[in-house]
Amino acid sequence: MRITIMMMRIIEPGAALEEVQMITKSRLAAGLIAVMVLSGCGGGTAAGSGGSGGDANTLRVWFPGNLAEEVSWVNEKLVPAFEAEHKVDVQVEFVDWANLATRLSTAFAGGTAPDVFGHGNAAAAGYAANNRVIALDDYLAKMPAKDVSDLTFLDQGKVGGKQIIMPLRGFGHLLAYRTDLFQEAGLDPATPPATWQDLRSAADRLVVRDGDSITRSGVIFPADDPTSMSQAFGSFLFQAGGSFADESGTKITWNSEAGKRALGFLAEFYNGPKAVATGLGEATSGAGAQHPLVTGRAAMAVIDEATLKSIHEQAPDVAAKIKLAPPLKDTTAASFGGAGNGLFISADSGHKDQAWEFIEFLLQPANAKAYVQAVGGIPARASLATDPELSAQPYIKPYMDAAAQFRGNPNVETWTQQREVLAKEIEAVLRGKTPAGEALDRAASEAAGLAKQG
Repeated sequence: MRITIMMMRIIEPGAALEEVQMITKSRLAAGLIAVMVLSGCGGGTAAGSGGSGGDANTLRVWFPGNLAEEVSWVNEKLVPAFEAEHKVDVQVEFVDWANLATRLSTAFAGGTAPDVFGHGNAAAAGYAANNRVIALDDYLAKMPAKDVSDLTFLDQGKVGGKQIIMPLRGFGHLLAYRTDLFQEAGLDPATPPATWQDLRSAADRLVVRDGDSITRSGVIFPADDPTSMSQAFGSFLFQAGGSFADESGTKITWNSEAGKRALGFLAEFYNGPKAVATGLGEATSGAGAQHPLVTGRAAMAVIDEATLKSIHEQAPDVAAKIKLAPPLKDTTAASFGGAGNGLFISADSGHKDQAWEFIEFLLQPANAKAYVQAVGGIPARASLATDPELSAQPYIKPYMDAAAQFRGNPNVETWTQQREVLAKEIEAVLRGKTPAGEALDRAASEAAGLAKQG
């Protein structure tokens, strides 16, 4: 017998501290009573006997985010099918990205971590270094070789040569543009920008000004927050032939001449008398019908596949006028992207075999396909690149075609801290507060200490 008791009371935003404390105490008392009652029930299962805070018959899985389509597919399709095939109960929770790291830290500290949890690929090295997750190589060795070779982003989930995370999908940034606005400006929609020079020239022709104010940006880039700005820089960094770090991941290289040229080029779109871009700090990721491409406040935009999907779903008439260009080139045709979110198996799990079975089930061809249909992105399997249904989706196929040209973050333990240092300096440059070279050197100096710690 498995009994789940949930008690919830909504606390108003203005509740006094004493009321919050009283509610907390009443919850604790109710919890103690529930434990006492359950302790006296015959056939009960002791909490935590299955490891990682769950009972012996339950596999606990956390997915990041709260995308409605993903929640629906996981709960209504994936989990029932897995439970029927594997005779195990699966308890799924969706955790907001903003709260994910904190929730996981608390769960690990309290011995209540889920058996399987999702996160971004950038988190892999940190969890591996702190022994929070297990290596998956032994499980992979049991998979058919043809299935292993079909997993597009597998190598990007490795840390120190070991498979730490199983990527569920890929992502990437590509230049999207309005064909009607191209024609209006005398540009050929069939010949989108291919180089940095092409991009700058097109942006100069597409920008609309009212005096000193820009009323329509010629082009915009990911700039919701400093992290997004660092990804925009990443695209130009790779196109200039640069990298965030050397192959070992221990030496910072983003302040190379290629890096300084890349950030300087990006900053010129936002700063000075020839600026053609606005919107720093504006939330455009997943903005759908409110995206500046849709509202006409931008003629071109570098966007990810999930954002383009939201535009197609919320503004199909305008989406029909949007096309995508292949990755831009300075010395190299490339763009920021690669492995997106994936799944880990907790080192604390008492159900590691079942946890792997769940991951393997999700990565079966039919499920890998259904996952990107719900969430968007590049499917985890290369064989799906020729799938007729996926190839027909204008927000999936261009990203599948460019998959080999996407580059991502280095898989090193302190990358997320290094990225915070870099992102802060990039934002200062884009806002015109500091020169590109000076900012990158300062960020590299601070990040070098973090790299040594890792």
